[in-house]
Amino acid sequence: MKSIPMMLISALMAIMMMLPLAVNAVAVDDNTPGEASFTVLGMCGMCKDRIEKAAYGVRGVRFAAWDVEAQKISVRYRPNRTSQEEIERAIAKAGHDTENFLTDEETYKNLHHCCVYPRRPEMLKNNRVHNEH
Repeated sequence: MKSIPMMLISALMAIMMMLPLAVNAVAVDDNTPGEASFTVLGMCGMCKDRIEKAAYGVRGVRFAAWDVEAQKISVRYRPNRTSQEEIERAIAKAGHDTENFLTDEETYKNLHHCCVYPRRPEMLKNNRVHNEH
């Protein structure tokens, strides 16, 4: 029969061996990036710069790349800091309609002439302006 001190040592060793697993599980959840790809309307390289700058301006965004031909942006972000909705709102605020949010009329009208993209009627009908809640 084991003595009580030996049983305690065995129990402590078992707990210590499992501790790194618990710590790693928490760390993975905190560092697992959120990923999203969504529509953003634009026309040119100036649009690309503006769209990506707006996305990177959101706290927690780690990567943003907009494809002018596909009219899509791919983003990676920290979900404990931001969300796709916040990123879309920031891009819409900068002047570009997104999958779920619209820029306001004044910002759209003030885009550089080469950046004025054709707005999609279904987006205008179904989406909210970026500053509406």
